[in-house]
Amino acid sequence: MTGGWEAVREAVRPRVGSSAFDAWFRELEGQLEQNVLVLRCPNRFTRDWIRARYGRLITEVCSSIERVEYQVDPKLGGRADKPARARHTPTAPPRSAPTDTTFDTFVAGPSNALALEAARAVARGQAGPCSPLALAGPSGVGKTHLCRAIQETVDEPILYRSADEFTSEVTRAMRTGQMETIRHRYRRSLNVLILEDVQFLAGKKATQIEFFHTLDHLLSEGKRVIVSADRLPHEIEGLHEGVRSRIASGLVAYIGPPELETRRAILREKVASGGFRLDDECLEILATRPVDSVRDLLAGLNQVVARASLLRARPSPELVHAALKAVDVPGRRHSVDEVAAMVARAYSMTPVDLRSRSRRRRIVRPRQLAMYLCRRYTDASLLEIGQLFLRDNSSVRYAIEAVERRILEQPQMRYELESLTARLSPLRPSRTVVGSTPGIRPT
Repeated sequence: MTGGWEAVREAVRPRVGSSAFDAWFRELEGQLEQNVLVLRCPNRFTRDWIRARYGRLITEVCSSIERVEYQVDPKLGGRADKPARARHTPTAPPRSAPTDTTFDTFVAGPSNALALEAARAVARGQAGPCSPLALAGPSGVGKTHLCRAIQETVDEPILYRSADEFTSEVTRAMRTGQMETIRHRYRRSLNVLILEDVQFLAGKKATQIEFFHTLDHLLSEGKRVIVSADRLPHEIEGLHEGVRSRIASGLVAYIGPPELETRRAILREKVASGGFRLDDECLEILATRPVDSVRDLLAGLNQVVARASLLRARPSPELVHAALKAVDVPGRRHSVDEVAAMVARAYSMTPVDLRSRSRRRRIVRPRQLAMYLCRRYTDASLLEIGQLFLRDNSSVRYAIEAVERRILEQPQMRYELESLTARLSPLRPSRTVVGSTPGIRPT
């Protein structure tokens, strides 16, 4: 970049504010050639946003600029970081547990106290009658948080899988005659097994029989087993009776929706950790709103901070009520194909690009956003979203959670989601997700 472009950047900074500057101008490269500013952007989305929102401002701050020429240079985006593998053994999950999913960041209350204490005991190696530990409850109440907290605490060979991943491994091994490899992996090379979403084993007879024998072997050897499901074991139709019996032979800890005091505590913790300003009256409106899960609770908070950020306004009771309407008013659903096609168009690519195995940032970021929006704006399950993008459940979950975390960390992510959401705004979201809209800038 030349000194001329640096001068333009410094003139733009106070006019747009530090948040917008960090989000959009830090990655740009520019060169002033006579009276033309050649501006290189990492992708089409950024180019269109800069041209539409800041094009006039750029020419205003430098009288010598007659016009701006916008170019797309994917090399500026670099490569996406691959999820780090867990530190224990090669049998760890193919994704890393986020650093904020620890026991210390889990907000306890009457609805989850038993599950929390049991998970701590298992992680300490004091499982006793808690193994197998079955964490049951609807989506968004903290089952995955506890599973990952166990994973982060245990310092011995551990295997963390979803039921969908386990099914794929067993099916592939049966087809290729590699069952001994699978049995060694799941029965003899680990001390702790975590299997999420056991309900997805229902109806898969061969996989369930293999899991039944795996459970038998691990428990007879004194190994620790943790499973999660969206309902109690006896409520899962199509589950092998032997599997059901083994799971229920330990401790079944049901996690229900958070109570009022727990909701208050969760909101205070999130507000404090995010550096937001939210007075007690606004917090109480959010806390007393009926919700079925922590996800629903935090979706309301994110609606509030997003609206306050975009309007550059301090949160007020009126703003809170207006923001919650965006969460609570249902509408017609999108299909996953519609969402994927919309995101692909926004980034000048095709749905086939989103389904590719590419790890380039210019592909990974839109793919993760597409998965996130599919979860929010459609009724599709993680399995169905994964089938569209040729990914397993855990990869979809990782993508969604990555977007949720970055909403509060990366200003540009908030703007991008706001723009994508606006394209879907005629149709209200069908479900709420943590980080369901862009977050607020720290005030």
